[in-house]
Amino acid sequence: MKKRKADDASQALFAELCAVRRDLAAAYVRFDYTTEPELIDACIHDLSAIEARYSYLLRCIKEHGARAAGSPLTEGTKQWV
Repeated sequence: MKKRKADDASQALFAELCAVRRDLAAAYVRFDYTTEPELIDACIHDLSAIEARYSYLLRCIKEHGARAAGSPLTEGTKQWV
């Protein structure tokens, strides 16, 4: 039972990490297309916050010693395991 709860927690962390990766990609797109100085500042703030969340989740996953179930996530030439 304890192993199942750990697996569920790990999978929840991985699901949240994937959602944050999508948010980060969207924030970079917004930043790339923004031209107003005030909005550029807001985009930089958003990017910083999302990157902090991403780092936190990676740290949590490493502390749990979790590994993704199934095949690794790939994006371009980088491989995420």
